[in-house]
Amino acid sequence: MASKRIRIDNLLLDQDNPRITKASSQREALQRIIEDQNLKLAVLAESIVSQGGLNPMDRWLILESDIRGKYIAYEGNRRLAAIKILNNPAVLGDLEVRSAVRKRLEAAAKMFDPQSVEPIDCFVIPNRETGALWLHQRHTGANKGSGIVDWNGLATARFRGSNPALQALELVLKFGTVGADEKDAVEERFPITTLDRLLSTPAVRAIIGFEIKQSTLLTDLPPRAAVKVMERIVKDLSSGETNVTKLKLKMQQIDYARSLQNDLPDLTTRTGNFQAVQDWDQSIFAPPGKAGGQGSPGATGKAGNKGAAAAATNPTRTRKLSERRVLITKDCLLAIDNPKIQEIEKELRSLQLSDHKHAISVLFRVFLETSIDAFLGRHGIPATFTNKGHTRDKSLQTKVSEAIDQLVNMGTARKDLDGISKGITDPRSAIHIDTLHAYVHNRFFTPKESDLSAAFDNSRPFFETIWN
Repeated sequence: MASKRIRIDNLLLDQDNPRITKASSQREALQRIIEDQNLKLAVLAESIVSQGGLNPMDRWLILESDIRGKYIAYEGNRRLAAIKILNNPAVLGDLEVRSAVRKRLEAAAKMFDPQSVEPIDCFVIPNRETGALWLHQRHTGANKGSGIVDWNGLATARFRGSNPALQALELVLKFGTVGADEKDAVEERFPITTLDRLLSTPAVRAIIGFEIKQSTLLTDLPPRAAVKVMERIVKDLSSGETNVTKLKLKMQQIDYARSLQNDLPDLTTRTGNFQAVQDWDQSIFAPPGKAGGQGSPGATGKAGNKGAAAAATNPTRTRKLSERRVLITKDCLLAIDNPKIQEIEKELRSLQLSDHKHAISVLFRVFLETSIDAFLGRHGIPATFTNKGHTRDKSLQTKVSEAIDQLVNMGTARKDLDGISKGITDPRSAIHIDTLHAYVHNRFFTPKESDLSAAFDNSRPFFETIWN
């Protein structure tokens, strides 16, 4: 085959192109390609313009035609059709082209520079039989390796650049207990998009102890605990037992995360010091006492033993170590999917009770009502009512009552919600409705740390039920 560089006007569409049935003219061939490709032809034309030319990896196969100096595009008819339209949009003339496709093609043509593509690099083949082998390899799949082998999802993810799902998978392959055969299976067919779907759900990340910031997977778990839960997920997805069909809905994803049971991390071991898992190396797993090592959860070095001994002989110190510092503690799992309420929850998990009593009391009041509003909204229960032609907001006490009734209808035992159902009407309770209002409106009222803790603890089963 001889290499040749050809100008646009010297290239002809193949009227025997397999994409179309036999065409009687160049005009008919163009019409049929437009009908076959539709919007894809406009997208191709736009990409040629935006990328400033043709893909340099692809040379066209051409045949000499019966017309002197003209060549038939044996391979490359889609591209040639797009280029002919870009070079001279008048060829569309009275061809049947969808209005949206015509507009996009004509708009792209206004920005097209013929010099960006021509002369076009081609190979001249002596006959169709010679080109058939190459055409077959290009358009009929991998052919056991002799054709074009498409990238799998994992290869595509790696090419596009690191993302949280890929970082999670690499974490497991690098530090997990995945065997050689399992690694080969993962490399060949791992459903990376399903893992991405799972990790994209904030409630799932909250359950397994991970976070995502700026496309980076973070965790504040002890390293071995982080690897353990992620390895379980990777193995479940790799085996096919858990697939995208079972994880389409958010509640399916949350239910799956909770089903991990013994592989779930102990969230009370979270440190609050988030690290990017892609930055980890083997030193992070070094035994305690060695530089950089965190070891396994619960392991202690000499310093740790001394601290434990001191705490054991000093009751006052033990009590201080176990004092509650924040309103929502790490062992309380809430699968919140509302961005604003998530932010409120994060603040209630981080603000120190001793320093921010007023802020926490107001936020708790807001957290309670917005959580209830979100729950009622999911179940089609309005947060307003109409009285004498006027629409008014329901009282918080009414909404609490309606939410409890809905939960009971869904199968929750009413006694499990006694903390809030009785507390909101009991003047002695830390969550009595008047107390909640005082958090916001009474300029003389200052809540106590113990009252705030009791308020959340009494309503915690309610929060866990409506969010999980």
